[in-house]
Amino acid sequence: MPDGEEIPLPESLVAVLVASAGQLSQGHGVTVLATEVRLTPAEVGELLGLSRPFVARLLDAGDIPSEHLPDSKHRVVSLADVLEFQARRERRRAGRRRIADAVQAADLPY
Repeated sequence: MPDGEEIPLPESLVAVLVASAGQLSQGHGVTVLATEVRLTPAEVGELLGLSRPFVARLLDAGDIPSEHLPDSKHRVVSLADVLEFQARRERRRAGRRRIADAVQAADLPY
């Protein structure tokens, strides 16, 4: 604090600050949102780096849960569900990388 008083921070807040500082030091922008935030398919696409039509297909397939707004055909998606989808996607990508590395290290004849 400005008067020199120290306030202990929760570990989760420290993690957010450290991650944000790392991204900012690399020249990236940082946005902090509550996980209860509802996003449109276009916003989900922007967050994940995917097109809105592709996000719509993911929503239709149930890969990312969504809700229809009352009396509307428009959908919203919770940020928590988007982050869970992104984590699953990253785990699959990492698994494929490990398999490719193992195959390459095995020096198979194909």
